[in-house]
Order: sequence, then structure tokens, then C-alpha cells
Amino acid sequence: MTKKFTEEEYQKITEIADLYFDQQKLMVATFNLKNIYHYISYNEIVESEKARELSQELALIALPKSRDWAHEQFVDKEKKYYWSSKESFDGRFKVLIKNSDGYPMDAFYESPINSDGFTELEVREACYNPDMFDKEEVE
Repeated sequence: MTKKFTEEEYQKITEIADLYFDQQKLMVATFNLKNIYHYISYNEIVESEKARELSQELALIALPKSRDWAHEQFVDKEKKYYWSSKESFDGRFKVLIKNSDGYPMDAFYESPINSDGFTELEVREACYNPDMFDKEEVE
């Protein structure tokens, strides 16, 4: 099994790479890649051992021209889950459903239902605490 980066690590790598490339457009790319690698390792954005083992993959993610391809190859696909509250509120369960924009929002039901699937990252970005919910993997 190939070791991969998480979506969160991927986002941080690309954010840092874009900052370096924007700041130093006239510099040679290898110089920027070295700085990006050191910054990521030093700030423990990715575990140092993982960054060392996957340094070529990290470079391919950092480079804008290979980024999309590298994302498909070296980033774990996040699983989607159905989310319902662990506790009931006045006999009703909070379930995360999609709002009109496609983002998670809560609704109350008499029993937990499987409505819309969301990744853990989507749940966190919508300001919900995943630990407050039971989750069931979407198949």
C-alpha cells in the first residue's frame, strides 16, 4: 500500500507552494522547492519522516503544472459519512443534511436517518464537532 497525504496536508502544501512561487517568480523552481520542503518539514505540516519518504510526491504536489495529477495519485480520497447526533434532544435526533448550497446543516428527526453524506472535513468546515455525532460510512 502506497503512503499518501491527507487532503488537509495537500491543501497546506499547495498554499505554501503558491506563496513561495508568487513571492519569487524570477527564481529557479528547484530553489523554491527546497525552501518549500524545509518549511513544511520544520513546521511539521507533514510528519518529517513522511515528508522525507514522500519528497518527490511532495514536489509534484507543490508544482502547479503537476498538481492535479499528483492530487489524484498521492492524496487519500476522503470517505463520506452519514452524520446523526449521539444523543437525542427531546426525543429527536440531529441529522446533518445538505442545504440549498450543498453545505451541511442540521435538522431534527424522530429517529436517526441516512440523508446526505459529508466528509469529516466538510463537517468541521461547517462548524460542527464530528465527535458529537455517530457516523456511518456512505457506500
